[in-house]
Amino acid sequence: MNTLRQPANPLSKALRELMESRHGKGYGSMRRLADKVQEATKCPDPYKTISRQLDGRPRWQLVEWVLDHCAPDDAEEGWRAHQAERLAGFYYSVHRERPPRYPGRLIVDGVTVEEAISSPEEARDPTTRVLLLQEEIARLQESFERGEELSARLRDQAAGLQGQLHSLQKDYATLESAHHLIRQTKQELDGLVATLQERVRTAEETAELLERRVRNAHEEANYSQAALEQKKREYEELEQRESRTRVDLAEARDIADKRYHDLDRYRQESDEAQQRLRNQIVSLERDMIELRERLRGLDSRTPNPSPPSPRPPVADTPKPRQPGHGGRRGPEYDWMRDDDDDQNHFR
Repeated sequence: MNTLRQPANPLSKALRELMESRHGKGYGSMRRLADKVQEATKCPDPYKTISRQLDGRPRWQLVEWVLDHCAPDDAEEGWRAHQAERLAGFYYSVHRERPPRYPGRLIVDGVTVEEAISSPEEARDPTTRVLLLQEEIARLQESFERGEELSARLRDQAAGLQGQLHSLQKDYATLESAHHLIRQTKQELDGLVATLQERVRTAEETAELLERRVRNAHEEANYSQAALEQKKREYEELEQRESRTRVDLAEARDIADKRYHDLDRYRQESDEAQQRLRNQIVSLERDMIELRERLRGLDSRTPNPSPPSPRPPVADTPKPRQPGHGGRRGPEYDWMRDDDDDQNHFR
């Protein structure tokens, strides 16, 4: 039974079908494809990349891996080009952009969205431009080789004609009687040699032009490759900075959570201490009331009661400074004021 999750887009579905038709059902197809990719490209652990992209939005690199390593044994000659065009349409419908390194047509639901790219100037990304430049270099190299072959044949023909000219010149000295006929033949041969020499010169100029175009194409390819490497380095540095920022944010959150829990615990301990102090004050007030009642009873049994001694002034008890308020007492912590009012009531 296939335990793979259902693909979220037509590109993932098409890639899974190609992988399973070549490497079997289930997650084993991804593992076998990852082994072939790692063996061919030395990419570290491509299995995670394959699994993550199949469950999300596959990139064109994964499409190229599947085309390279999932072709059937009996695939026809145009199998790769046909599959690349079909998968490029799925890629465009998912990403809304042309796949990199793909110069062919974009067909979505049977409709041609974009025509094939015919020159490097039409390419929108450096990798596609480099690919087209390489193809143009190959065509120029092939044309250059054909020019070399043509030049060699012309040189051979010129050498043969030159030999014929020498032979005719030797015959001219011998056949002086046919001077007019030989002169006419020589003029014709001279014209033919001039034509051949012009052709040789044209072929040499063409070969030189092709060489210059090949050099220019190599320089453009090197420039595009350098720009691509610079973009890759900038992307890697951005990923590193983003990773460090996530780590710092997680550490700051952990410290804030710990301090918040410590503050909550300190507040709870402070509330418990205040409650205990309130209970002690209430108990002391009850003891004072009972002591006053006893003193009044003694005063009533005394025949000549002495005048009451002046009550010592009550010292103002400083109210505690509550944490978390910057040393200021809020209304929820000003409980000493109510206790002072209760004491004045019993006096």
